[in-house]
Amino acid sequence: MIRATLEELDLGELLKALEAGRRSAVVTFRGRIYGRIHLLGGRIVYARTEPGPHLGEYLVRLGHLTLEEVQELVERQGRENPGTPLGALALELGLIGEEELKEALEAQVLEALATLLGEREGEILAEPLTEGSQVALPHTLDTGATLMEAARRLDEWRRGQVDPDEVFHLVEDPTRHPLTPEAWTVLELLDGVRRARSVALLSGLPEQEVYHLLFELKSRGLIHPSTLLAEDPLVLVLAESGVVRRLLLYLLEAHRFRVLLARDPESALRLLQERPKGIVLQGEKALEMARRIRAHPEGRLASLYLVSETPPGLLFRPLRVLHLPKPLRAQEVLKALASLRRGG
Repeated sequence: MIRATLEELDLGELLKALEAGRRSAVVTFRGRIYGRIHLLGGRIVYARTEPGPHLGEYLVRLGHLTLEEVQELVERQGRENPGTPLGALALELGLIGEEELKEALEAQVLEALATLLGEREGEILAEPLTEGSQVALPHTLDTGATLMEAARRLDEWRRGQVDPDEVFHLVEDPTRHPLTPEAWTVLELLDGVRRARSVALLSGLPEQEVYHLLFELKSRGLIHPSTLLAEDPLVLVLAESGVVRRLLLYLLEAHRFRVLLARDPESALRLLQERPKGIVLQGEKALEMARRIRAHPEGRLASLYLVSETPPGLLFRPLRVLHLPKPLRAQEVLKALASLRRGG
């Protein structure tokens, strides 16, 4: 076991050493964010950060699975296959193919590694990967090559990014400029009303990469910030399930809602000062939270939505709580929250 701070041990160098020794290990990072990297025989199997995208979110963003399918997978994983990674379970059930899983895993690993390499303070813990703690997937990633690509992305991100809430419009013919396929993907999503975060989530590309691409396009004079901005409704999400939390973030931000994610009930109450128009609750303490929100000066007028398998009971009726059926379906969620755009 290895335990050290970032001042004592560079994360990239540790991963290279584990690769050279063909070690199977779990590397955990604790600092401003939480990170976890799994290596099998020195090759990367898995990496993610918290907060950060779940593999299920990448499968949705890349168009390989629906929101409903991911939620059903997570339910089945917890009920029948707690030791099986989500991607391996989706592969086993025939919901995705090996190449689709590889694409989603590479996207998740690269974004997680670039994020972790950019951290300045924190503690690293490296422990042996115990048998059965990670199911081997059809594809593992070359650690050295993946680290190089993650470092390259981090270097790009550091050269400049736009604010996620900025809105841009096209001002020059892009066909007159040499552009990468990724830049074209971003340009095709610009409509003068979508914020940068919405563009990022719809693109299927890593968020930070999109912010950098927009910065580059802006620097080259192809796009300009929009001056007349649409008022996207603000939605607060408090969900016990990390999957529900991230899927709601993806769905709502991609469809021009601004989203605040609360870590716990107390942070949700503090975020009420931002005056959200809608509040989505999921979990065993939803009734208690609905009462506390309605008792709060900034929560009396907000629309409350409960994510559950069955509609709210009589105890919820005085609290004026609306129902979002679980598993969540994109069109049902968007229809239910459409009234927030009308001020309702």
